[in-house]
Amino acid sequence: MNDGKAIPVWYSEEDRRRLEEAAALAGYRHLSKYIRDRTLGYDSQRASARDSIEAWADRQELSGRLAEIERMQSRAQALLAMLLFLLRGKASNAETDALIRACENARTPDDVLAASSPQLAALMRRFVQDA
Repeated sequence: MNDGKAIPVWYSEEDRRRLEEAAALAGYRHLSKYIRDRTLGYDSQRASARDSIEAWADRQELSGRLAEIERMQSRAQALLAMLLFLLRGKASNAETDALIRACENARTPDDVLAASSPQLAALMRRFVQDA
């Protein structure tokens, strides 16, 4: 059943005491299993705990990024809806040119709307916050 061989290893009393403390802290009942796992890199309990914590952190980061993407999409949809509403109202060439200039000078879609209509910008912020 057991095809392995025992290897005698000598430790000073201080080294053995430190090993026993480390094994107990790691949850091992037998010092030999702790030494084996540490030397062969089998430390599965710690590795799996570390992996699960890292996976949780990755999921949290992804959730935050997805939430930010959803907020930005909501903002873009609101701006597009307002723009289409104005264009369907048969905006004149001068109004369309003013919109184009505002888009060229703005850094964000919110800036475009705030420059042309502060009331619409406030409504858009409210729509985005409610989403």
